[in-house]
Amino acid sequence: SHKEDKAWILKELLESKSIKVYLEELENVYSDDNTKNYYIKVESKNINKALSLIEEINPFNYGNQNIHKAEDNLKRILVAVDFSDYSKKACQVAFNIASEIHAKVKILHVYQNIYFPSHIPFADSLKETPNEGLLDKTRKKMLNLCVEIDEYISNGDWPSINYSYSLREGQVDEEVENFVLEYKPSLLVLGTKGLDNTPSILGNVTADIIEIINVPVLAIPVDSPINSIADIKHVVFLSTLQNKEMPSFNRLLDVFKPYPNIRITLLHINQINRKGDKWTNEELAKISQSFEMLHPQLNINYKLIDSPDIALALSDFIIQENVSIISLNTRRRNLFSRIFFPSKSRKLLLFSDKALLIFRG
Repeated sequence: SHKEDKAWILKELLESKSIKVYLEELENVYSDDNTKNYYIKVESKNINKALSLIEEINPFNYGNQNIHKAEDNLKRILVAVDFSDYSKKACQVAFNIASEIHAKVKILHVYQNIYFPSHIPFADSLKETPNEGLLDKTRKKMLNLCVEIDEYISNGDWPSINYSYSLREGQVDEEVENFVLEYKPSLLVLGTKGLDNTPSILGNVTADIIEIINVPVLAIPVDSPINSIADIKHVVFLSTLQNKEMPSFNRLLDVFKPYPNIRITLLHINQINRKGDKWTNEELAKISQSFEMLHPQLNINYKLIDSPDIALALSDFIIQENVSIISLNTRRRNLFSRIFFPSKSRKLLLFSDKALLIFRG
């Protein structure tokens, strides 16, 4: 369903392509601004054509001023899925957060239509059948996911929120980046396999996305106990104490401002065998106290650890202090850096089964 303004935008688009559209008003269903909501209906023979046009033209691009005018001023959360169990977990978390902060959710799937030349062995078995192309298969998977989500909502397991989906073709990280630029979400939610000794394609894709996306990213492992904000008890911000990281720490505090019961720790690990100046407790205390003055209602702490092994020290701290989420600042990285110099966030995805909240500095 869509608000009246957006319903008419969609109706005009489809009818300009000779697809007859019927608008059905939803009785007693109104948006926050008391405008009516409508179902968009087309004849069954035109469904695939209509869906393909919408996906190709993307009439609800948020760069379009008419869409901004038709908007309901809700915050937007984007969740990227691959139809795995861990991406369903990401949807669950995204829906619960959206319910808490009064946001809408867009579910995005990016598929890759790979061409196999005929001279490659077994190429015929890899090609899509004439009767059902890759787009149709992908759309069926997305619709099945939506049916599953609607069942969760009907059973009261998930909150009822405004959500929709989009399909894109191309490289996953590139298309997610393009969609973020169009949709302008305040948060991107991704699912991960969590702590695992086997290689994870999704884990690598998640790391690639984190390193190029300019909005906060929440990466949720499939076995994370976090399903909603209420499950978050302790957030640790892993910092090198550089000035450029402090705006991200302040953004973290702004995010959790409505939740004073959540413990937030500014953590720095001095690597003992590394040359150069080391931070002292007094210096870290001054930084922490300055943020406490800005956010007196929050439970802000600081911790300095001296250790020869940063990863081991962080792992021990996470276990001992019952950390729910690891947060950190990361910079945008080019392809060379991503291949030869793994980032902190990529390393954390590999060794930690905790949720990650990544800010771009």
